[in-house]
Amino acid sequence: MSMVSEKASAKMPQPRAPRQKRGHDRVAALAASATELFAEKGYDATTMTEIAARAGAAIGTLYLFFPTKEGLAQAILAEHAEELSTRLDALRERTSGLDAAAIADALFSVLGDFMASHPAYSALVDIPGDDVWRRSMRARRRQQIAALFAGPEPAVPPAQAERLAVIVPQMMRIPLALVGEKRLRDGVLEELKLMLSRHLGADAER
Repeated sequence: MSMVSEKASAKMPQPRAPRQKRGHDRVAALAASATELFAEKGYDATTMTEIAARAGAAIGTLYLFFPTKEGLAQAILAEHAEELSTRLDALRERTSGLDAAAIADALFSVLGDFMASHPAYSALVDIPGDDVWRRSMRARRRQQIAALFAGPEPAVPPAQAERLAVIVPQMMRIPLALVGEKRLRDGVLEELKLMLSRHLGADAER
């Protein structure tokens, strides 16, 4: 697991890079344990002692590679954010030429799948951290979503695509807040998907 995205800000808290395979394995185990605990308990309730214990590591080993809980959490968040960006880039390739409603449907399916496979993302997305990196991440996300809606047939006006790039992340904050309520979260996600798909479908018919 590469714990820091190449596109993350240089100011973002950096874990110590291991030099040998054994060190890489320890970092991966510590990160996996932290990811599980953040998803289960949330950021605030999770302690570094618990993370080390679940990984079967000494607390000193954890602090050697990750001096702060905030740095560890942000490294995990950066990894998850990079994975989401990869999925959005792939989605753009798959949806080229589709209408806007179909793209909205596919977008929310990708976002729902991502949330299901990365439950810690919901717990970490709003924690305090490097504001420069977060602004960069949000700007990149907006660019990706705007690009998705810039290519449908018939075309979405650029100003509307820009607005959608702001609206969709805000819509996603609703299911993201439903940590530990999977059934409700999935239902809310489906309703949001239908709302946007129908809205864009109605626009195309005007």
